[in-house]
Amino acid sequence: MRIKFLLFSLIVLLSFGAFGSFEAKAEGNDANITLKGSPKEIGEQYGKQAKEQIKENISLFQTMAPLANLTEEDLINAASDYEDFLAVENPELLEQLQAMTTYANVRYEDLLAFNALEEEVMGDGCTTMLATGAATQSGNAYYHKTRDANRGSKQVVVQVEPENGYTYIGITSAGSTGIAMGINENGVSVGNNVLSTWDTGSGYGNLVVIRLALEAASNAKDGVDYIENLQRASGSVYAVADRDEAAWVETTANHSAAHWVVDEAMAHTNHYILPGMEQFDTLESDPSNERWSWYLSTHNRLDRAQNLLDNEFGKINIQRLVKISEDQDPAYDDSTYWIDSDAEINGVKMGSVSTGTFDGSKERMWAQLGQPSVAPAIPFSVDRPHIPKPFSSGKQSDRLEETVGHRG
Repeated sequence: MRIKFLLFSLIVLLSFGAFGSFEAKAEGNDANITLKGSPKEIGEQYGKQAKEQIKENISLFQTMAPLANLTEEDLINAASDYEDFLAVENPELLEQLQAMTTYANVRYEDLLAFNALEEEVMGDGCTTMLATGAATQSGNAYYHKTRDANRGSKQVVVQVEPENGYTYIGITSAGSTGIAMGINENGVSVGNNVLSTWDTGSGYGNLVVIRLALEAASNAKDGVDYIENLQRASGSVYAVADRDEAAWVETTANHSAAHWVVDEAMAHTNHYILPGMEQFDTLESDPSNERWSWYLSTHNRLDRAQNLLDNEFGKINIQRLVKISEDQDPAYDDSTYWIDSDAEINGVKMGSVSTGTFDGSKERMWAQLGQPSVAPAIPFSVDRPHIPKPFSSGKQSDRLEETVGHRG
């Protein structure tokens, strides 16, 4: 499948605990950055605008790789395999990566490895929610995702208008050609949770699957069908929602199962839960394992998230989902459904790095960049993203430096 970009808007960047800003090219515009042209030109502009952030993400990726039991040879092989796959399936994406490499001044094979293995190395212990029909105040469908990863991971909000696909806006890591969560001009939102499985193979990584689905889906059913028929590399559960309907799609490289969320509110974390899919799970529950594991908390996070949703049944709206994203009840042990900012897993500092809450009826995303207990939820429209000055000036960083001090 080939993708040609006409417009790619890189809007705002945040590291956990410190915001960054980009220099706008358009006169009189100090927040929005518009990148136009061919895949090569898009890569050039992406590399120029996010140069330092891409470098930092790759550096963090290389630091974390040994903790995921990956050697330098493993990274080289992964980069080579991914390049071979894209050369056949998506050469335009390779053009973007090659141009990004030049202008970000990073090694091509390092950027390839980052895009091939980011979730495996950097972690993605997400908690997600879908709510539809009778469970919501309006009867509309909503999607919410909290993304957990290594602290210091640089997150960006992007607006994309592909030549042969639907316009969308979403959140991802600087340097990634995929999207962690987003919503398109048809009000279709897509995101994922990583699921550990033995059934892996050659194919698109989870974040590129999301990006391609956003470009292709005219409604939730389109998104589900697209994901199930795409060549995938590993395990994931994808959430797909439009203004009325929503579904989970649990996948491996070669298998999938869908569950439509009808008049209910349902959470998901990092283990397979749909009938018939449990056989593919390789859930790591041994805390002595040298590799960090998000999965140690997956059952607790699922229980907490589902309990919060159940308490709001019939009243769920964007504001209540954002409030849930800030969950931090001192009356309960382990009450947060996201990874706490103070958490260390096998000696590695972890935390929530971004959240997205999506309303298909308004084609809008509310983004919280950083720890959700202190990060404000800012609305972004698919066609008219608005960036408040604190998000482009770095003034919000003071609120995030000491998360514990802002609790309560």
